[in-house]
Amino acid sequence: MNDRFLLQIEHLFKPVDGWGEFRKGARHAAVTFVLYRAAGRWTVPFVRRRADLRDHPGQVALPGGGVEEGESAWQAAQREVAEEIGVPVGRLEPLGAGDPIYAAVTNFSVVPFIAHLPDPVESFVHDPRELEGVLAIPLDRLLDDAEWQVSDGTWRFRYLAHERSVVWGLTERIVYGLAPRLRQALAAGRTTDLPAAES
Repeated sequence: MNDRFLLQIEHLFKPVDGWGEFRKGARHAAVTFVLYRAAGRWTVPFVRRRADLRDHPGQVALPGGGVEEGESAWQAAQREVAEEIGVPVGRLEPLGAGDPIYAAVTNFSVVPFIAHLPDPVESFVHDPRELEGVLAIPLDRLLDDAEWQVSDGTWRFRYLAHERSVVWGLTERIVYGLAPRLRQALAAGRTTDLPAAES
């Protein structure tokens, strides 16, 4: 790994084995913010759940899920990435972890990991039993506050519209929590091969 941006992420985020603890009494879960290069831009894959599922139909999320008995949070995160988008365990380069986020509605305590998927990047293969597909969203869009909108109505929330899908809810909270340090890493680690749009 010789990209200065990735090295800055390792410096700014907690280590994958030293990120902290899950909320007491909550269910444990882990997700992964996977960074890879596509057409010269840093890009992040999200999964879109099937519309006919009982739980969270059509929801856009980072690859992830529950931590099983006997596995660490990072092990769970890698397993879920393999199951959901087909990236084999061991292929990701772990960069760090963000702060755990608690989802009161589902009683999940979720730790977000950041990882690099090095070239070559094969096509993602999603699990058709749960997912409709994979959305590839450029990192510069995710980090640009102007791209995020606020809903109308009494219950206001931030969301990002992308390819007839919407990133919102817990996933928006996770991205929002990671964004400041990701912006800092981009600024500190900028090299000539990074696109000018990532400012």
